[in-house]
Amino acid sequence: MKFGVDYYPEHWDRSEWRAQAELMKKAGFNTVRMAEFAWGRLEPREGEFDFEWLDEIIELLGREGIKTILGTPTAAPPKWLFNKYDIVMRDRYGRPRAFGTRRDCCSNNQQYREYSRRIVEKMAERYGKNPYVTAWQIDNEFGCHDSTRCYCENCRKAFARWTDEKYKDISELNKKYGNVFWSLEYSSFDDIILPAYTSCEGAERFNRSHNPSLEMDFYRFSSDSWIDFAREQVDIIRRYSEYPITHNLMGHFSDIDYYKLAKELDIVSWDNYVDNQWSHESYERSAMAHELMRGAKNNNFWVMEEQSGPSGWDVFGGTPRPGQIRLWTYQAVAHGAEGILYFRFRTAPFGMEQYWLGVVDHDGIPRRRYYEISRTASELEKISDLIEGSESETEVLIVKSYEDNWSHSIKSNAAGFDHTEELLKYYTANNHLGTDPDCGSIDMIGKYKIAYMPACAIIDAETEERLKSYVSGGGTLVLTYRSGIRDEMNNTIAETFPGRLRELAGITVEEFDTSPVKTTVSDGYGCAKMWRDIIKTESAKPVFFYESEYYVGTPAVTVNEYGKGRVWYIACDLEADALERLVKRISDDAGVKYVTHPEGTEVVRRRSGDKRYLMLLNHTDKEKHMSINGVSPITGSRFGGVLAPYCAECIETPPEL
Repeated sequence: MKFGVDYYPEHWDRSEWRAQAELMKKAGFNTVRMAEFAWGRLEPREGEFDFEWLDEIIELLGREGIKTILGTPTAAPPKWLFNKYDIVMRDRYGRPRAFGTRRDCCSNNQQYREYSRRIVEKMAERYGKNPYVTAWQIDNEFGCHDSTRCYCENCRKAFARWTDEKYKDISELNKKYGNVFWSLEYSSFDDIILPAYTSCEGAERFNRSHNPSLEMDFYRFSSDSWIDFAREQVDIIRRYSEYPITHNLMGHFSDIDYYKLAKELDIVSWDNYVDNQWSHESYERSAMAHELMRGAKNNNFWVMEEQSGPSGWDVFGGTPRPGQIRLWTYQAVAHGAEGILYFRFRTAPFGMEQYWLGVVDHDGIPRRRYYEISRTASELEKISDLIEGSESETEVLIVKSYEDNWSHSIKSNAAGFDHTEELLKYYTANNHLGTDPDCGSIDMIGKYKIAYMPACAIIDAETEERLKSYVSGGGTLVLTYRSGIRDEMNNTIAETFPGRLRELAGITVEEFDTSPVKTTVSDGYGCAKMWRDIIKTESAKPVFFYESEYYVGTPAVTVNEYGKGRVWYIACDLEADALERLVKRISDDAGVKYVTHPEGTEVVRRRSGDKRYLMLLNHTDKEKHMSINGVSPITGSRFGGVLAPYCAECIETPPEL
């Protein structure tokens, strides 16, 4: 198992390197990631390369038993490249980004691409077979700092070519987009625009004003552009090296289609920050992010940046409580992480991230966080054979589609609607119940008893047939309002909702209501506040009903028998308690296994070969009593049923579980 730290030797005098390496070794680290922001040191002047310092530190660490994941430095080009070429992105207002941070270059700028290829090839040529290098990370966090979509002339021309290749005939594009509306028809692909700022956006109530098909294709194009940028680097490295290639993704981030990006990579990695300046993530959101990263390639993953201290740029985030760093590490492992690297080894006393604390502080002295991580290293070493190659034992899948996410981002349905949050609601309800769901693409659907597809807006003919096959074969499909409503161009379908899902769901949507009222649901299932589909059953059976408003007595939840399986349709936004009750009913109906556990805890079932085990996680500052017994492979002793605050345990699975 890779267990290590992100390291920036270029921040420190050479005289400090050996002492830092010794501290890393004592902590139990066997891996570092380096060089992903070091372009200026690797090529200080155009065509003049300096790899000697990197050679030295790779060898120094290697002799201490610490191997290197080598990052390509293309997320932060040096100043001389900015001086020579205009390589920066433009925002929706046409304003160029200024030099002074990172991720400010355009993926379709050919000078940026050319120089990126050159530095990557120089590195791959030099280190491709270095025995102290263990893997490659290309670039760093594609899309962060709102850098997925650029509105420069390079992108406009590239987008015009992209649409030309896709539609061949401009009249076909006009037809698909519905450009007859507002007289938006193009005469040629040279006319193609980018969905930049328009006069209609002057009023705050208008978030967007462009044709939604144009927006949708621009989302696709922008995602494809960065994936193509990644592919160039991957292809270069593979000419020189057989070491695995990764890129550090960002959990719930959805601007780039991670399923497509993951196809270019040997393994997915991601950056996990639970508590920082901008947000304090719930444990459920963090758990789901891990599952999304595992689902990106339907395989286990690495955490390339794991939080190791207070994190912030302008102000500090919260300080991890004693035990929390260990807990967050075990949560990652529980959900499929086979490698953990903490960000970062020693905190930089300069630059933007002075407040982003690492394993040791600015003064380089090991303290509580260092020793907690060191303890975690020794524990994980004992169970590394369980961790590597382990599989989830869940029977439930939450399906995420990046195109659905883009569709709802462009046309967001109602005030308060957020596709990411919709998925999280269903993940959280399952997490609380103890089904411990996987998250991933519809390609994974076949092996699960239940598949949740909240607000799956775009359903093509292939997806329709796949879902029919899944349900008729015995699967349970859970659909919600705003499903089956749009075509692949992000246009509203010209047929009765839910379109291609109508036969499966056994219902039709007659109307819907987004009025700011609270509509009660029968059997004490709370209130629907944001959205209410008003539906008519065809073959489906009503389960719950609306109890107020003009649609009183019409179904709020239905279930339809289809072949050997069932399709549930949830027509409104249920409150959290009601949704958890409904998820339990759906799970019991489908015969899904789950492990009950106290509030604020997780129980994750894993299998490694013929060995089965549980990860128990207490995310609260209170002691939790678990009705589970078993032997810990870490300590060799029996777990007594009590989880201390911020504690994690691994136990062999009792036969009944």
